[in-house]
Amino acid sequence: MDTVIHVDRHQLTALLVGGGSADAMCRHALHRGAAFTIADGAMPASHLAQVYDRRERHCRAREIVTLGFREAVERLQDARDQVVRLGWVNAAEPRYHFQLFLTEDLSAVIACVGVDQARRNDGQD
Repeated sequence: MDTVIHVDRHQLTALLVGGGSADAMCRHALHRGAAFTIADGAMPASHLAQVYDRRERHCRAREIVTLGFREAVERLQDARDQVVRLGWVNAAEPRYHFQLFLTEDLSAVIACVGVDQARRNDGQD
């Protein structure tokens, strides 16, 4: 079984319609050719909400700059048993990792989180 799903870059960009800065930066990164992956497999939003709630607290405690993290956790909590696919976008400039939470049928982005990679790569993490 494949671990990734083929998704057209333009299709993915069009799904990032949220007004938050994470969505906007991720859209911009995709327009500029950033690498992206969509995982083949899905799980309930409630499970992801627990995992990413811990990750958000970890980032806050380590003062890692993030975009849209708390809002994403809240959206996942609200989605409860909805099945969610994960995606990643890695931007080179500025260095950000974007975590995408998509509907199972890939028709919408439920949430987008941006994590600044500058601190991760300067040996402080």
